[in-house]
Amino acid sequence: MFPLTSAQLEAVAGGHTYRQGARYAQSAHVTDQLRIGSALSARFHGTRGIYGTRLDVSGRSFQFECTCPLGGSREPCKHVIALGLAWLEHPDAFRDLDVTLARLAHMTKSDIVTLLRQAAQSLPELIRLLDRRRRE
Repeated sequence: MFPLTSAQLEAVAGGHTYRQGARYAQSAHVTDQLRIGSALSARFHGTRGIYGTRLDVSGRSFQFECTCPLGGSREPCKHVIALGLAWLEHPDAFRDLDVTLARLAHMTKSDIVTLLRQAAQSLPELIRLLDRRRRE
């Protein structure tokens, strides 16, 4: 589905980072795997916290970001590589946002409000997002 190969990931990252990413892709460190169009995202439980990672493969080159301490560099960190490898090895583990949105489009307003209430109890940051959206 994506123009992505393990060889491309290894070439862009280098051997050491690729091997670290490969270990992470096989571990329980990766959670909340999501496909958003041509982009992938996930959270990684790292040594210094939980990092949000995103990889977009829609263009000629990879666009990536990670909130880990090494995430601001020009080369991808091990989390970005692990995200790509996790997709290649287990694409069925990723939730597809478009599928979820299609389901929501067929729900009643009341059901969506109930769902948002439940989500906000688990994810308090959702309330800030909803409040900010209301002010726009």
